[in-house]
Amino acid sequence: MKSTHPSHFFPELSDDRLKIIASNLLDLRFSTISELSTKYDDNYVRETAVFGRSRNMLIELSKSGKYDWLELSNPAMDITFKIGSVPCRFFRDDPNSPGKSGFFKRNAVDDLFAIDDQQPVMWRFIVEKALAEEDEDRVYFFGYNVYQEKISEWVYLASAPTLHSVDRDVPESALLDPAKVDIRDDENVQDKDEKTGTNS
Repeated sequence: MKSTHPSHFFPELSDDRLKIIASNLLDLRFSTISELSTKYDDNYVRETAVFGRSRNMLIELSKSGKYDWLELSNPAMDITFKIGSVPCRFFRDDPNSPGKSGFFKRNAVDDLFAIDDQQPVMWRFIVEKALAEEDEDRVYFFGYNVYQEKISEWVYLASAPTLHSVDRDVPESALLDPAKVDIRDDENVQDKDEKTGTNS
């Protein structure tokens, strides 16, 4: 099934808004993991702290009034916030195979409805932990239909210069002029090297 950019379904799910949520989640994750680096801090301690801090950050950000498009719908442990009219939740999970027990469960305010299976009815931010030290964490934003099939996808990496959606559309190829290649004149290069005292 083709995956489409979130703004195709809801214009309020624009790159700049999604980036604000995603970058805050990644920044907070990075600072929390950095702080919890003693011998008493295992993955459970770190991931629990990241979840709690992320939840509290989203609550504060939603209530701050800084963004008129961001609203808190449910401050409970299954926190739900709205980007415009769209309810969203966040998880730290495997984006390709979500395994959290509540991932597809919808609460009373996570209530989009559609009878068309080409329309998303739930939206999830997913923070993916880097698998190796040379990799980096990333944030996905997925829209799922009534059958829990992913039909909309967006991804954010902190180091990426631009945001991009992920879909199956391949850009058209561009024709490039052939590279200009000259024949090297070894005698001229040798004469020049002898004058400058360098070796080619």
